[in-house]
Amino acid sequence: MFCLPSEAMSTDITYPPASHDDLEHALLTAWLDSADVGLCILDEAGLVVMLNRCACTLLGLVGADALNQPFLQAVKGVDFELGVADWLANFAYRGQRHASRTHRGKKFDLLFKSANINAPQGNALKKFKTIAITDITELLQAQRQIDSESYRRQWQALNAGVVISDARQPDMPIVYVNPMFEEMSGYASSEVLGRNCRFLQGSEPHQSALAAIRTAISTQSNGYAKLRNFRKDGSLFINELFISPVKDAQGTVTHFVGIQHLETHSRLPAAA
Repeated sequence: MFCLPSEAMSTDITYPPASHDDLEHALLTAWLDSADVGLCILDEAGLVVMLNRCACTLLGLVGADALNQPFLQAVKGVDFELGVADWLANFAYRGQRHASRTHRGKKFDLLFKSANINAPQGNALKKFKTIAITDITELLQAQRQIDSESYRRQWQALNAGVVISDARQPDMPIVYVNPMFEEMSGYASSEVLGRNCRFLQGSEPHQSALAAIRTAISTQSNGYAKLRNFRKDGSLFINELFISPVKDAQGTVTHFVGIQHLETHSRLPAAA
């Protein structure tokens, strides 16, 4: 195995190719070197046998110093929350865990995903532990803003449905709905969190008005459409929908907020 350097080290490095497949090794090395997710691999003795550049950066490690060291020794200087390092080092623990670390007075939020794998080595299978590390600091900052009490009070008092979807997750799941949305749709918040809003379209997922919403999402801009939606009991209601992107301090769109008005007095939009 090999180690990729931290950002503090020179990036002008040639990695020795694996004898069995030079091209495959070179491609794997290049991919790991450019990945924006940290990856750390421990062998069955608990020694660090691989760290990519992102892992070194997120953990504040110098890769060459951590390689072939017991994991707990390698991260001894990392200011983890209590118990996190032990959880990561223990092969009995798998799954994911959110933890923070502090570096030079700044707090970083990290998501760790841990799994065990068996890989052939010679004529035997060797056990390894993989640790994937993602920096979720900005995502959580945006989420805290979305979830702040002041925002919630405003949205709960708003005489319109409010739906907030996470633009950074696959399929943009719903992360918040206000009481008016529950009243309009007949769905409790617990029934919709984690789902994409399209379930409200029921048997009419091909309405022409949806094009405006899809365009707004793809261009990360404001959008408006009048949609035929369906309540939990199957009854039709007309949803006058306005959506707007929410950006973090760096200008990255993290969420979309949808404001839903129940349209009762105008002619229904035609079904596609």
